[in-house]
Amino acid sequence: MHLIAETPEVQLGLIDVSQFAFSSDEEIQLDGTWEFYWNNFLTHDDFKTEPLTVKKEFLTIPGNWSQIEGYPSHGYGTLRLKVTGLESGESYALYIPEMLTSFRFFINGEEVFKNGITGKSKEDYQAQFKPGTVSFETDNGTIEIICHISNYDHRNSGIWRSITFGKDNVIRYNREKKLLLEMFLSTILLAFSLFHIGIYIYRTEAKSELLFGLICLVLFFRTISTGEQILTMIFPLFPWGIARRMEYSPFFLVGPLFMTFLSSLFPEDSNKKITYAFIFLFSLFGLFFILLPVKITNHGILYAELLLILGIAYALFFLIKALIHKRNHALSIIIAFAILALASINDILFSRQLIPTMYLSSMGFLLFIFIQSQMLSRRYARSFNKVQALSLQLKGINESLSRFVPFQFLNYLKKNSILDVNLGDQVLEDMTILFADIRSFTSLSEVMSPEENFKFLNSFLSQVVPVIREQGGFVDKFIGDAIMALFPSTPDKAVKAALELQIAVFKYNEARNRAGYREISLGIGIHTGQLMLGTIGETNRMETTVIADAVNIASRLETLTKRYGSKIIISRELYNKMDDRDKLISRSLGEAEVKGKSKPIEIMELLQGTNSLPEQNKIKNIQSFETALEMFRDNDFLKAEELFKTIIEKNPEDIAALYFSNLCLEKRLNSEKI
Repeated sequence: MHLIAETPEVQLGLIDVSQFAFSSDEEIQLDGTWEFYWNNFLTHDDFKTEPLTVKKEFLTIPGNWSQIEGYPSHGYGTLRLKVTGLESGESYALYIPEMLTSFRFFINGEEVFKNGITGKSKEDYQAQFKPGTVSFETDNGTIEIICHISNYDHRNSGIWRSITFGKDNVIRYNREKKLLLEMFLSTILLAFSLFHIGIYIYRTEAKSELLFGLICLVLFFRTISTGEQILTMIFPLFPWGIARRMEYSPFFLVGPLFMTFLSSLFPEDSNKKITYAFIFLFSLFGLFFILLPVKITNHGILYAELLLILGIAYALFFLIKALIHKRNHALSIIIAFAILALASINDILFSRQLIPTMYLSSMGFLLFIFIQSQMLSRRYARSFNKVQALSLQLKGINESLSRFVPFQFLNYLKKNSILDVNLGDQVLEDMTILFADIRSFTSLSEVMSPEENFKFLNSFLSQVVPVIREQGGFVDKFIGDAIMALFPSTPDKAVKAALELQIAVFKYNEARNRAGYREISLGIGIHTGQLMLGTIGETNRMETTVIADAVNIASRLETLTKRYGSKIIISRELYNKMDDRDKLISRSLGEAEVKGKSKPIEIMELLQGTNSLPEQNKIKNIQSFETALEMFRDNDFLKAEELFKTIIEKNPEDIAALYFSNLCLEKRLNSEKI
């Protein structure tokens, strides 16, 4: 909008616009001295009668009629203006702002706009704020504007904003710009309010976000209840008194909220006692504005404005302290707050008609919002980076913990993380259990230092554990020099893992031989059955474990490998459950008593894996061994003993044959004694 220097002014109720060249974006403010008739509602016809019987006075617009001879603000009157020099047949328009506090607008005697209900007393009057535009044409180049206005609620009176006049398209375009600006501001305020309050709802520790969201919400309601009065446009019957309380709300809500918000950002620099004192005073004003009628409370606006200015000064004081102490974001906050403070002071001066500007606090706060959003973005970016780093750290911790608690164990307990495991969690599953133990480890460890012992065990386990993993099993426990592994799938996998383990030990021994170290051997026992996986211990110290009879049997089978000189012993029950048992080379070792079991169980020795000479000899003698074992079962101990001795002669390293040979002799001698 550009107002040229030769813009005409209203003088003594008359304005001549004939010398004003209306361009595509120019309008005239109808400011100046209008005719004024106190306590009279005069019509177009009344001015045709000469002379008038009422007193003519002149009132400066924008202005209050209380300026004339001390007229009270509460009352009514008529304002009149003649506009000359118009082009006939041209479309013109007026932009009429809100007035104090109800009016009827006439052009050439025809009512064109009204706001509320004008009346000669409080009883037949109703206040309303609703700006608007009026379009018209003239035939003779002259119009008469008459305004009936009454006020019984506000401390001020009359036309307190400029009425603008110009070409119809210009006036409407400028009005639409104002509306769009206020709608944009109110939308931004509402969006940021919901956003910040939403953050608080989902994260109650974010109290500064709640405060900022409430500030945005209060300013949203003030924005739609001032200026172009968006609230009244949408809801024409919205109560005027409530709308005015919304307009005054920054004095008793934004002040304490903003002060608390800034104090929460810089708690080290603000003074709690002073902050609480301001909050107390603002709260008193809040009760005053909310509980009492507008015609009383608007007289207290001056004191509320002074308190707000004092609050601004105090906030600037501790923000400067924060800047001196080099707090994070202090510089950007103080710049934004200074602009907002100037905009708020502008609004105070504008509302008191001391400066001809417009309401700017919403736009000033909009700048503050953008700076706050940048702060929030940086804060959440840092938080996200921190969360990302913590997530990576937690992932690393989980990966580290999975070395102690297998993830397969967690899967069976239906837990996503070790953090979800509770004392007493358990599940029943069918699994195959494999026990493996290094033979003669005690004597081996005696010649090594503690450090060498650990190095040896870790070196050995790094060779054998991957074999278990490749066959779908997982190590549940390391028991010194022994391993307990679980296989959730078919028993064939566990058996194959046992065979592969023996091959791994064979290759490991080749490396030990080259280094001049003693060979080692591995005894393996395997059984299958139902077992219970779960956690035991107490709240502050617990561990995962497996409890089942099958676990006990597998452990005992591994122990029996020493007695029979076997590398792998499995139960007949497991053997019968295998899918590929026909591919195995095995021999029965008869029935063996297992500690904890009332009945003996049949066990079998696997004879393949390393292809060593002792194993080859055992395979050659399978038929003889099983024949001798059958004689033993039939109590034909003499023949069984002779056949076992024959096997021993062929393969002196067959410890199982030696064991049964000695057992036959013992049985035979015992029977002879009887």
